[in-house]
Amino acid sequence: MKSESGYYSCWHNRLQVALFLLAFLTFGIGDAITSAWMVEKRGIMGEGNLIVQYLILNFGTSDFILIKLCVTLLLLLMPFLILDETYYWIISGYLVSFIVAGMLGIILNIQAGRNETLIVSPEQAISLFIILVLILTSIGERIDKQAHLKIRPYFKCILNDIAIILLFIINRFKNKE
Repeated sequence: MKSESGYYSCWHNRLQVALFLLAFLTFGIGDAITSAWMVEKRGIMGEGNLIVQYLILNFGTSDFILIKLCVTLLLLLMPFLILDETYYWIISGYLVSFIVAGMLGIILNIQAGRNETLIVSPEQAISLFIILVLILTSIGERIDKQAHLKIRPYFKCILNDIAIILLFIINRFKNKE
């Protein structure tokens, strides 16, 4: 997997892109949509998050979803902007905690919308998320210190993937002729 330049292949980057997309889908889109659905079913007081209550009351549901998606995007991009490519497992642990928090948020919103008993309270869910971020990034830091991964820059991997796809398409058309 390691090339002559000392960098690992783009496989690691693709895995992190998948984690990023899953985190955005669960924590961003899934949680926002199920929150809006739950508020529609139970009313604004059914929402356990005071920030969400404030946003929906003052800006409306569609603006809440937009704000939630923008904030989620910023939160998920933050480690990529702050840390360099040697912090692979720290970032991966960070993203996994958002995936778990998003899934938990979706489940709690659906349960609340159906007037079912919640598996955990909103306060416990937030505490679990914070604990997960601390534990998973700590484990990631230990792995990063031992593994010394040197990940290729994301832009180069994206260009490489685009080139591979274009070559595949060109070869496909050449074979048809």
